[in-house]
Amino acid sequence: MNRSDFRIVPLMFALAACSATGEGTLETRIYGEGFIEDGIPVEVFSDGWSITFSRFLVALDEVGTDDGEDPGRYLFDLTKKTSGEGQAVAPVAVGSGEQRLQYRVAPGGTATGGNASQADRMLMLDGGYALFVEGTATNGAANIGFAWGLDTDTTYRECEVVESVPVDGSATTVITIHADHIFYDDLESTTPNVAFDLIAASDADADGVVTQAELLGRDLTTEARYQVGSQHIDNLWDYMSALSQTVGHIDGEGECKT
Repeated sequence: MNRSDFRIVPLMFALAACSATGEGTLETRIYGEGFIEDGIPVEVFSDGWSITFSRFLVALDEVGTDDGEDPGRYLFDLTKKTSGEGQAVAPVAVGSGEQRLQYRVAPGGTATGGNASQADRMLMLDGGYALFVEGTATNGAANIGFAWGLDTDTTYRECEVVESVPVDGSATTVITIHADHIFYDDLESTTPNVAFDLIAASDADADGVVTQAELLGRDLTTEARYQVGSQHIDNLWDYMSALSQTVGHIDGEGECKT
């Protein structure tokens, strides 16, 4: 090997290293699973109720990874049927290799993307909501309606599912929203019940609709269930608001930190 060959070898190694790195695309979707699109069936509940949703609005932004973030703000109605596919959010340009998605569900400005109607966009903006949950709970002949706007602000990060993004290619990750969490009967248990009896019993004026004011009026301090651990929560509205900050997951059952 002559002297010029020695100069070529490092250059070849450098070119090989460059070809092994680059950029790709992380395609993101959002999905409420069957519990939102079709309803939560009676067998899921511990007390005989079932739920169908007429609207389940999620305000979404800061979708991305440590490598890049989509600048858009989105509002999705997850009751829209998708045959298991979920709704497309945005492609995010990221470095190739392992990537973890992070995202935020929070009140904010007008959403310009997503599948929600203009009326729903104004509802969320005017109300300052991150989530809006509307539907009917049924137990035999009993029907209880609800329409709750929640103003919590939650960033889901360090999600445990890692996607491998190829150079000049794409991988797909799915933000998964778990509606049943809102109806858990314990804030800290790993095996809570999904229950509606206490919510139904909060219909103080017996008009068949449970409101935010009625949930605020439901004292939890004497309840055997509905434990709150170290959190300073004493009413059912604040309790359910805390639960609403646990609905975000990744790729089905994947957990994220908040």
